[in-house]
Amino acid sequence: MKKLIILKVKLILYINTSQFDFKLKPEKVMQKRTLIQLLINALEKQTNSEGVIFTKVNNRYTSVNRLEILSKALSLEEFFKKNELNRGDKIAIISENRTEWIITDIACWFSGIVNVPIYTTLSSESVKYILNDSKCIFCFVSNALQLEKVLSVKDSLPDLQKVICFNYLDVSQNDVLYFDRILNYRGVYDESYIKNILKQIWKHVNEEDLLTIIYTSGTTGIPKGVMLTHKNFYCNIQSCRKTMLIDENDTFLSYLPYSHIYERTTGYYLAFFSGSKIYYAKSIDSIGAQMPEAKPTVVITVPRLLDKIYNKLMRNVDEMPEGFRKKIFVYAIDMAKKRADKTCPEKSGKSSLKYLLADKLVYKKIKEKTGGKIRFFVSGGGALNKSVGLFFDYIGIETLEGYGMTETSPVISVNVTGKNRYGTVGKPLDGVEVKIARDGEILVKGELVMKGYYNDEEETKRTIVDGWLHTGDLGKIDEEGHIIITDRKKSLFKSSGGKYIAPAHIEDLIKTIPYIDQVLIIGNERMYVTALIVPDKDELISVAKKTGIAEDNYLLLLKNKKILEKIENDINEIQKNLALHEKVRKFTLIEKPFSIENGELTPTLKIKRKFVEEQYADLIEKMYHKV
Repeated sequence: MKKLIILKVKLILYINTSQFDFKLKPEKVMQKRTLIQLLINALEKQTNSEGVIFTKVNNRYTSVNRLEILSKALSLEEFFKKNELNRGDKIAIISENRTEWIITDIACWFSGIVNVPIYTTLSSESVKYILNDSKCIFCFVSNALQLEKVLSVKDSLPDLQKVICFNYLDVSQNDVLYFDRILNYRGVYDESYIKNILKQIWKHVNEEDLLTIIYTSGTTGIPKGVMLTHKNFYCNIQSCRKTMLIDENDTFLSYLPYSHIYERTTGYYLAFFSGSKIYYAKSIDSIGAQMPEAKPTVVITVPRLLDKIYNKLMRNVDEMPEGFRKKIFVYAIDMAKKRADKTCPEKSGKSSLKYLLADKLVYKKIKEKTGGKIRFFVSGGGALNKSVGLFFDYIGIETLEGYGMTETSPVISVNVTGKNRYGTVGKPLDGVEVKIARDGEILVKGELVMKGYYNDEEETKRTIVDGWLHTGDLGKIDEEGHIIITDRKKSLFKSSGGKYIAPAHIEDLIKTIPYIDQVLIIGNERMYVTALIVPDKDELISVAKKTGIAEDNYLLLLKNKKILEKIENDINEIQKNLALHEKVRKFTLIEKPFSIENGELTPTLKIKRKFVEEQYADLIEKMYHKV
């Protein structure tokens, strides 16, 4: 019986194959999780001859398209080959955001070279540490300042062979080259030629290949080199694109540095692979002027910028001449501020006649200042003031607060447009697992998690346990799955009475006072909590005028008894619901804002707690001792 069945099966197969002409289905092309794969996909789906990068030069914008960028990157790859750089070798980039940064980065993908971005604000000693630790062979710099920084420590860098400057300078030195001269650029390659070259490169690039080493700026301690692979970036970019719905119709305004993972992934890679346009802002101070020019749909930002925009808007309305126009603005702004007191604005309220009038007469004018096309801000790198976020949401400008870190490529979670939950950092991206440890620490698992710390296996083992990355952040997850950050684990401290204090929560609370710009809470092993406070100069002067204080000298204003009493009263009012051991008892006003240049802030404008405490040790001690 068994033999008969076998014979029948053979007969059926024979008849089927002889009667029908089978056509084999085309073999499915394998998709590698690499940036080369994303580039190939983008070239197939999007227009490549239109400008994608826009830079303001002499009051007008110049643009370059993707084909020109890729052609120059291929020329730079040839230079790497001629100089016998091998896969896995390291090069550094010390530069502001510019087209040459992108060209150098892409040439590294093509060559299998690992790039090491370095902040332009770092000292020569910090640059020396990173170049030595990473053993960079070449270093690309933007200008004379960065060139001098590297040359001043070059004798202490045995691995460094060449320094390449993006700007042409009148410096003749054997080991200094200039970007345009090394390119051997022969014009824009044909699109089909570039696609064929990329298919050859694709074969040699694998998802586990190391793409970059990013040294964390950190609010404490020595920088650690975070190793990120093609797969890390690929997975994070794809998840962000799906969540934020980024495409070729979007325009980004970029001001945060590419040296920071936040801007690199979301403001550069996400935009570039989606076919979006990228406009470079000259600085954080020029954003207000450049928004109407660039007409961005997306701005990757940090909370401090949004606070500044909000405070400036409030001040401008307050300083308007008395009259009917001011009354309309005040009414509309007050209406938005009242709605911002709610956790989530009721969308139905936007259909009321009052709202429609306010929108037509006031809110649209505010939106026009952003270029009129903004879809949303993406806020990261610190806690967003919920009232500020809700205020802008009500007038029609949504802010998506997210959460991430260098070690996670970086985005872990982000809010979704239309389903925004202010006061949270959204739900985890697709493919990202998040859980809360017993001590409240946020743990993360997924393809976005780094390969490890460069030259530091012990720290890698401490940070990644059983596949779970220990973020060092404390938080919780609400009933709908949104993550809420409460503080940094390392920032927690105990008072001398043994009570735990979370400084970030207190700092964020005090910063809701409009004329307070920066706050650092102190109190570790102390009897009570104190604060270093940097006022917003313009806001404080405005407050003084309203209070009837006739003092134009800002330094004298910081010592004015009435001003100090007002600040004390406002702090007491804002912290009335805090526990007694959390309340600020004394404060000192600081004249100059904490800055990146002085080493007091990270590139995303977070205060380097340990550094600032050391810088202002004498002032801090005065708050705890009678002088």
